[in-house]
Amino acid sequence: MEIRSRRLRLLGALALITGLFAPFASGPSGGNRAHAATTRAGDGILRYADEGESDLPSIDPPNPSAGDAQSSIVEDLVFGGLVRLDQNLRVQSDAASSWTVSGDGKVYTFTLRPGLKWGDGTPVTAADVVWSFNRDFSPSYASGNVSFYLASIAGGMAVANGKAKTVSGITAIGTNQVRFTLNQPAAVFLNDLAYNVAYLVPRDQVTADPKNWTEHAAATGPFMVKQWKHNQEIDLVPNPNYWRGKPKLNGVNVEFIKNTETAYNLYNTGAVDIMGVINFPSNHLKDVQGKPYYHTTPQLFTEFLVLNEKHAPLNNPLVREALSYAINRTTIAKLLKNRFLPAHGMLPPGMPGYNKSQVGQVYDPAKAQALLAKAGYPGGKGFPKLTLNVDGGDNDGETKAVAYTEFWKQVLGITVGINQLEHGAYINALTGHNFDIATIQWGADYPDPNDFLSLIWQTGAGANNGSYSNAQVDALTKQADAMPHDSPARYQKYQQAESIMLNQAGGIMMLWGRANVLIRPSVHGLQLTALGGGYLLAAPNWANVTVS
Repeated sequence: MEIRSRRLRLLGALALITGLFAPFASGPSGGNRAHAATTRAGDGILRYADEGESDLPSIDPPNPSAGDAQSSIVEDLVFGGLVRLDQNLRVQSDAASSWTVSGDGKVYTFTLRPGLKWGDGTPVTAADVVWSFNRDFSPSYASGNVSFYLASIAGGMAVANGKAKTVSGITAIGTNQVRFTLNQPAAVFLNDLAYNVAYLVPRDQVTADPKNWTEHAAATGPFMVKQWKHNQEIDLVPNPNYWRGKPKLNGVNVEFIKNTETAYNLYNTGAVDIMGVINFPSNHLKDVQGKPYYHTTPQLFTEFLVLNEKHAPLNNPLVREALSYAINRTTIAKLLKNRFLPAHGMLPPGMPGYNKSQVGQVYDPAKAQALLAKAGYPGGKGFPKLTLNVDGGDNDGETKAVAYTEFWKQVLGITVGINQLEHGAYINALTGHNFDIATIQWGADYPDPNDFLSLIWQTGAGANNGSYSNAQVDALTKQADAMPHDSPARYQKYQQAESIMLNQAGGIMMLWGRANVLIRPSVHGLQLTALGGGYLLAAPNWANVTVS
């Protein structure tokens, strides 16, 4: 029955898309785990749906496999950094009670919070912080996002590249201060330290059991791992040594629910208290509008198609541009019940530096056809077979994939196959550059254009899965990265870089996001932020969150 319902959904999408192609009618010359539907009122445990995943690849913060939104939900509850982003996305103290910055913007000195302890009661020292960051840069971990988010720290990349044993730019001063020296000023350094790759990990626990320490991780966050029931859930308990006070909740159960429809049904039966943080089924938006448990907010979120430029003919900007001009984003948004907004740029509305006057990427089928012909494939003749990967963790993934490929077939006369992968395999293919075309849902790690441009489109960036490279984009974003944080000139450089990338179709922008989340009215002390994925749901203080 699951296969049948999926097929009907796709055919319905195809019918709607095909009906909008009148001018071009002749063409151009996942199994789910069973859950008990029970309500456990009064036990003080918050049950949290983690959609799209049957298990997490890792919750070890710097691990290259732990950077997805599903893993971030757990990491943000168990770990903490020197600083954090509050519910209003402002940098606040966390493990560090205070810090100073040198006049040249290159030296940051952090003072640890007095009495700070790991979850097991062991004191946190400056030496622990230094050890944690040196571990981040070890070759085993720096292959992921560490080497980019933290690359401004002097000596970090020398460790990542095996040329040094310790990071020269990180020094312990006594037992309670840590000094960071940067290669150059970095406008978003504090934001980087608030991101999960910079979360502190407990040295004694890691060294005692290097392979399995995360099964019972007890760090500086509000909760600790009680047990990890693989392919089912992670059960968390309060950290009695959390610096903001022991949480009032008796625990948090993060349940892995592969199918979003299943998660929605579990919410309705009372089996989970929160659903939709990762994915909300668009077909149910009409059912929850106006309900007191339905919460929505604009997100700093852009969904785009990434094109692997190591695979011909996607290395040809004319081909990439043709693929972009051939898709009507408004139609895609309609297919998804207008849960998203059509996107024409990388920077979403609300992001500092967003350029509302930028035309960006639009639907222009005639131009798409002319570009493909100029690239040597008139009417699609001779165009090689490409494949679009679909994330099995995205409940709308197949619907969108059918829409994209149908636009390309109707407008350009080319055939693009569809390959659905389980979420973990999808991520592995993406990070391993083993794909032709794939979808990326990019939610802000912090509210700055650096996160949407430098981290993705600079040559060699950790999230540059399509291997896009442009010297002007590199120069502009690197200049902006080192300028004063709120400088108007800084935002102008990012806008110039964005325009160049869009004109070359380094990626094909599709959708800007809104979050749609169900939170049971018995849950108190949580709110939505503009950040996406695992960082969407925040609390002024997790110690004060309750469920009745």
